[in-house]
Amino acid sequence: MTAPPNPIVFGHDPTPGIVSVHADLGGSALVWRRTGEGVVLERARFRPWLYARDLLDVEHLGARLVRDDDGAPFSVQELPGSPGSLRYLLGARDGRALRRAVLTGACRRLGRRVTSLHDLRGYYGVGPTEQYLIASGRTYFGGMTFDDPHRLQFDLETTSLSPETGRIFMVAVRDNRGFEAVLEVRRAAGEPDLILELLETIQERDPDVIENHNLHAFDLPFLIGRAGVHGLEVNLGRPGGPSGVWRVQDGRTSPHWACAGRELLDTIDAVRRLDLPSTGLKVVSQLFGIAPEGRVYLEGDQIAQTYRTDPATVRRYALQDVQEVDALARRVLAPSFALAKMAPRPYHRLPYAGTATGMLEPMMVRAYLHAGHALPADPPFADAPHQGGAVHLYAEGVLPRVVKADIASMYPSLIRAEGIGPACDPLGVFLHLMNHLTALRLHHKAAARRGDPGEHDAMQSAMKLVVNSGYGYLGAGRLALFADREAADRITRRGREVLGQVVRALQERGVTLIEADTDGVFFSTPEGWTEADERGLIAEVDALLPDGVSLEFDGRARAMLSHEVKNYALLRYDGRLELRGAAFESSRTEAYGRAFLHRALRCLLSGDVPGVRVAYLDTLRALADHAFTNADVASRVRLTKTPEAYAATRSARREAAYEALHGLGRTWRAGERVTLYHRAGVGLVPLDTNPGGRDYDVGHYAACLVSAYATRLRKGLRPEDYRQLFEAGGQPGLFDQPFETMLPIWTPAGFSEREVRPPAPG
Repeated sequence: MTAPPNPIVFGHDPTPGIVSVHADLGGSALVWRRTGEGVVLERARFRPWLYARDLLDVEHLGARLVRDDDGAPFSVQELPGSPGSLRYLLGARDGRALRRAVLTGACRRLGRRVTSLHDLRGYYGVGPTEQYLIASGRTYFGGMTFDDPHRLQFDLETTSLSPETGRIFMVAVRDNRGFEAVLEVRRAAGEPDLILELLETIQERDPDVIENHNLHAFDLPFLIGRAGVHGLEVNLGRPGGPSGVWRVQDGRTSPHWACAGRELLDTIDAVRRLDLPSTGLKVVSQLFGIAPEGRVYLEGDQIAQTYRTDPATVRRYALQDVQEVDALARRVLAPSFALAKMAPRPYHRLPYAGTATGMLEPMMVRAYLHAGHALPADPPFADAPHQGGAVHLYAEGVLPRVVKADIASMYPSLIRAEGIGPACDPLGVFLHLMNHLTALRLHHKAAARRGDPGEHDAMQSAMKLVVNSGYGYLGAGRLALFADREAADRITRRGREVLGQVVRALQERGVTLIEADTDGVFFSTPEGWTEADERGLIAEVDALLPDGVSLEFDGRARAMLSHEVKNYALLRYDGRLELRGAAFESSRTEAYGRAFLHRALRCLLSGDVPGVRVAYLDTLRALADHAFTNADVASRVRLTKTPEAYAATRSARREAAYEALHGLGRTWRAGERVTLYHRAGVGLVPLDTNPGGRDYDVGHYAACLVSAYATRLRKGLRPEDYRQLFEAGGQPGLFDQPFETMLPIWTPAGFSEREVRPPAPG
């Protein structure tokens, strides 16, 4: 097997086919590899290690600490590095003994109890699996494509969202080898049999990867909880490793789980990295166009009820869930799969790991450990905050003929063009990674555009994630090992200069600026301009920029509603409506409000102000006629407090979402999302109390239609026109204008709304 093209990027050990790794601090590593004969388990030994600034905490080991002897129970190697750097590499046969020794010495030195290395400065260490991968130079999935590992999806159907009050009555299972099944409870007390059947199915199918949407926060905790009720152990691991499934201890409040020999992947982790209005499986699948034909849609609280009368529909719904997860995984997990070929971290941690300290830093540490070099000391404390990039809003309201010019990867481009790297990186690993990952990304991007076979889109997306994290990593202060405040400030200073150069050049050429930041510039062109004119302008400005920085055409739209920075609506020339920012779409958006807002925005961006009025009156009428269901007006709310925490503050401050559950005697978990609606004469209640009903509070939702949705249109209308458009009824006022004469407007940002500019710039 030939060596990988770049060991700093891909690791210095090219062993192919690794699908899972489990290591412990005792120095034992289990490596599962997929070969032509199937999956094989390799047992390896490694020497647990820890970087240290000095030896004060291990002096008490005396003669047991041996220099440059990897066979000794405890060893130390002094590495080349600057004074104050982490230039002592501690090693041990047993990493647990090494950590105990350091903590014992630290307690003596500090005169207080120290229980974790995280409480000490002057050390760098990672978990045992990362230690093994960094030291060995191995990475996952060498020579494999996304579908080469055996991938399995399973999804639970339950009678409630809590394992304390609900049961599992169905599980849909499928894999990428053609298997598909629906497992069901066959008798009243059959839940234990169903759980055992699921566990047996997983062992029989023997997947390398298990996937689902919300796997970590819902399916696995629910499965573990219900298994515990029946005295069963949930073992998802492969033979040869420790049994069971355990929570990953990484300091996060949201749960993540792991097992030996298989990777547990949650597509919701990858979706959270995307700028999408919702993380829900159904919404995301619709946005990506991957929903199966004839998709069945059931509200969560309707599934168990529907099963009693129409089990076939629920079976179809459940299978479509796992089909969607498979399709979604191909979209959103492919970049993490590609990253697993580069970063020395388990695959299951990459969808939620930070791209800087979670991916870039381990790659740098691997290079330093392999080179036998010290790691940098803590960066000095900065008195003043790091100077960030520039963000400007020039215009608010509706502007026509909008163009987006992208300053292509500005910060990575400046890093590479001007050689800006951390001063504490004497080996130049940071710039090496920035240069080589960018070159590889451009190679894969070009291959993807040509339609060459291979997973080029995933590879270029993965490399983009790491490259784009470079600037943020430098400015992360004490959170990052190779941080460099001065280098980060230099990048943003040059970024502001380049952005100012772009903005001035565009202004001089007669366009109207809307919004500008390091991602690019939105502007409106004069009437009569064609796409060729727009592209020509961008090419002209691009020629003025420094070497290594480019301005690229990144799309055009018929009109744009600029609401505030990073919050806007675009109407494309092909009729697509695109919304960006929480002002227009969030996980709490009600369906009735979303439908109104989409319809009204299309009208406003098309110049059809009377159509906005019609959309408003139609929605009011539908509310009054109870044409909507309770589900149409309900919203999802995330509960951040436990029942105990809320009980402690309830007497001083009552919160509607918690009261809706408390009043019914229900319990909940912190982090759980519940769907609620306002019932007429009652107030906020859970949707599952009457999901298909229509007893919502019409007055409440009519008021919300204006306060939560129509107000998003305010900046595109004259104040007097806005007031008139959203009056619920009555006779026209003496000075009211005909709706047909109203036009969208725009104003310079920061000016009063009455300083109206004509609808067409230029």
